Amino acid sequence: MSVNTWGLMAGGDRDAFLTLYQGHYQALFSYGFSLSSNRELTKDCIQELFLEIWKKRPSLNKDVKNVRSYLFTWLRRKISRELSLLSKHVFSEGIEEEFPAIQSSYEELLIAFQQSEEKKEQLGFALKKLTKMQLEVIRLKFYENLSYQAIAEQTSRTPRTIYNLAYEAIRHLRESMKLLLIQIMI
Repeated sequence: MSVNTWGLMAGGDRDAFLTLYQGHYQALFSYGFSLSSNRELTKDCIQELFLEIWKKRPSLNKDVKNVRSYLFTWLRRKISRELSLLSKHVFSEGIEEEFPAIQSSYEELLIAFQQSEEKKEQLGFALKKLTKMQLEVIRLKFYENLSYQAIAEQTSRTPRTIYNLAYEAIRHLRESMKLLLIQIMI
């Protein structure tokens, strides 16, 4: 994707807009899903983001250098606003009346939150045991959603080496998570 694609889109070029959308959608979805585990909310926010970009294109900065970062920031703000509005709506309307199927006691919510925090902590410990390169490959593959080929080009390694690093990292994470789970159960 050329550096000028953003400028062309801001000037009204529909093909450039489509190129931006197609080139960034998957990474935006992965990033958005990491912020909100609600797939539909994430998809909706990405769609709205691109609609807003198209509508506001005449007033947008045409010299954006890091388009990906710009889009990530915009999406993060959009998801944050939507989650805030959603939580206000749910609580102002009375969650018991609108969503009786998802009523949870305070204790159940605390337990779920605590379990989630424990899993995050376990994963943090497991990630600390990876090598720098394994950690970088995991980040590029699963958080930036790059292909093995793209990671290889970015890190000056062969695709096979990247595949092996990812495989070993995932295997190590699985083993670490199992061991931590066994220790907790004992």
